Amino acid sequence: MRNIMSHRWVHLHLDGATKWRRILQQTRPALASIQALVLALVVTAASRVVGQKAAGETVIQKATEQFESSPMKTNSLGSGVFMLSGDGGNITAIADPGSTLLIDSGMDSRVTELSGALFKATMRPVTRLVNTHWHFDHTGGNVYFGGEGVAIIAQENVKKRLSTVQDVPFTGIKDGHYPPQALPTLTYSSSMTLRQGSQQLTLVNYGPAHTDGDTIIYIAPANVAVVGDIFSNHFYPIIDLAGGSIDGMIHSLDQILAQTDEQTKVVPGHGSVATRADLRDYRDMLVQVRQRIKVLITAGKTIDEAVAAAPTKEFDAKWGSGYVAPDVFTKMVFSSLVNSGSASPPS
Repeated sequence: MRNIMSHRWVHLHLDGATKWRRILQQTRPALASIQALVLALVVTAASRVVGQKAAGETVIQKATEQFESSPMKTNSLGSGVFMLSGDGGNITAIADPGSTLLIDSGMDSRVTELSGALFKATMRPVTRLVNTHWHFDHTGGNVYFGGEGVAIIAQENVKKRLSTVQDVPFTGIKDGHYPPQALPTLTYSSSMTLRQGSQQLTLVNYGPAHTDGDTIIYIAPANVAVVGDIFSNHFYPIIDLAGGSIDGMIHSLDQILAQTDEQTKVVPGHGSVATRADLRDYRDMLVQVRQRIKVLITAGKTIDEAVAAAPTKEFDAKWGSGYVAPDVFTKMVFSSLVNSGSASPPS
């Protein structure tokens, strides 16, 4: 108990209900029913409406409210491949005759529910887990699965991020560091190949994009591409300015488009299964927003003036209903361009 409590690996700025759920899960995973009761009591007392956005809420608070309350859904993609949604980021499971390989592990507070849904879908134990990046809604179940002896695989920067305290600008994310059992046990730099039954998984990192440790997984012959939070369908994305960039996201999307076809099933980090056409539409939106903000930066506009100019206005109806509001997305793109030097105000 003392050892577990000494690793307070999640330091997110969340409401009291979520904090208590995290503390309970890390100390006594068997008390899932008590967690649910505590959450219900706190939420009821606070008279919060699910999905309601309170004034001053951070991106991560809005996202966590959604992740804590969304129903768990399982979608078969064929060839023994499943997508589970609702528990934080989308989760992909690939079953072979003896085991299940998992891509991402969702929220820590719902890992018991996830474990049950996985067994119901695949009827096979999880033996390997791939993380698409380090953010808490994709790695929250690492403690549970790692503690069960599951081998965790990720791009090398994921292990570095999970091993230290992280603070992501404009989001409210404060996370880390994770205990040893939650860290990747096998890492790679640019690419890696795995086999899972009849499926070959090609893991690729195209450089800093959503984060500095993204993994895209191509599953063949199932023809499925798992792209993590490089693509959210249909939401503005988080750009993790601690290592990612808008230019890197667009570069990675160009590479994914080149490696897929019109029949590819694209599993985004969030949202429903998409097509290559959806991915292209998203990429084109990012390119147009980037160009509009570049023009504002070149004209000498400040970040607040850029937000006031509403460079995303044309796209807000389609992409602005998620937990990343248009003004926050504008600030991320603006800061990414200025920090990278790909756009700069006149001297």
